[in-house]
Amino acid sequence: MSALALRGPVWVTVRRHRRPLWAALALVVLSAATVIGLRVWTASRQAKCPDGDLTACGDDIFQYSDAHRTSLWAMEYGATGMLVIALLVAAFVAGPMVARDLESGAYRMLWTQSATPGAWLMARIVVPAVVVAAGVSALAGVYRWSWTYLAEGEGGFSALSWHDPFTYGAIGPASAAYALLAVAVGALAGLLVRRTVAAMAVAGLTTGAVALLMAGAVREHLWPVQTVTGVRATEALTSSWVTVDGMLTASGERLDWEPCYSPARADLEPAKCMAERGGVTNFADIHPSSHFWPLQLVETGIVLGVAALVTVAAFFVLRRRHA
Repeated sequence: MSALALRGPVWVTVRRHRRPLWAALALVVLSAATVIGLRVWTASRQAKCPDGDLTACGDDIFQYSDAHRTSLWAMEYGATGMLVIALLVAAFVAGPMVARDLESGAYRMLWTQSATPGAWLMARIVVPAVVVAAGVSALAGVYRWSWTYLAEGEGGFSALSWHDPFTYGAIGPASAAYALLAVAVGALAGLLVRRTVAAMAVAGLTTGAVALLMAGAVREHLWPVQTVTGVRATEALTSSWVTVDGMLTASGERLDWEPCYSPARADLEPAKCMAERGGVTNFADIHPSSHFWPLQLVETGIVLGVAALVTVAAFFVLRRRHA
């Protein structure tokens, strides 16, 4: 740390929270090493079977090896862990880094040690922001590198689809954006609540709610969808992110499948039910894999914008309460 010439509130923040910071670094290194190890293990098994990742070379039926299955399982839970990281960051910043000083009154002493309230808050935002941005970005890069090799199956099928909410959040820059949002939300929650445990809960729940809202209601609208019909609509079900699908009538009206799966139509096959309603061809609104980067970049920009606004709000609250 001496090489970084840390001074004032930043040095105090790093010194007081050095154990969690070292633990975070160790977690990043361990996680990255695990992902790389699984990737190498799977590659070594695949090298023995040039025609496919088969448990026994020469089998007529394609099947994943134990290495491949284990790696996919680990990646699935690892992707979920990327969201958990953001929640933990929000809770840590809100509680131990901000609310605890306010709750215990320690801020009075800190603000008399040549540190202004603004410098005190800035240190508690900058230090975790730098750490989590670097760590999460590194993990996302390693995870994407491994995912590109492991999750791509035969015929374009992906065992961990790029648009799966957790996978999507772990293989692009949006993961770092959510981590930075967590820092900002944590700082604001700590200033508003001023109670360690309560601030941790508020920050974690708020960050999680924002992430779920974006994934469940906003993300699909961040980039224009493509509409495909006929055979392409059927093929899209396994290769693209389908946001809406159904059938078109001769006049172009869209018909939803849902009424044909109701108990009242249980005696009729869905396809025949749609034909009775006038459906003549399938349609689907999709995000193909080429939409991954546009969606990621737009979402990253939005989340970073919200994080900036929350940070400004935190300084405003600090100024109003401790002018």
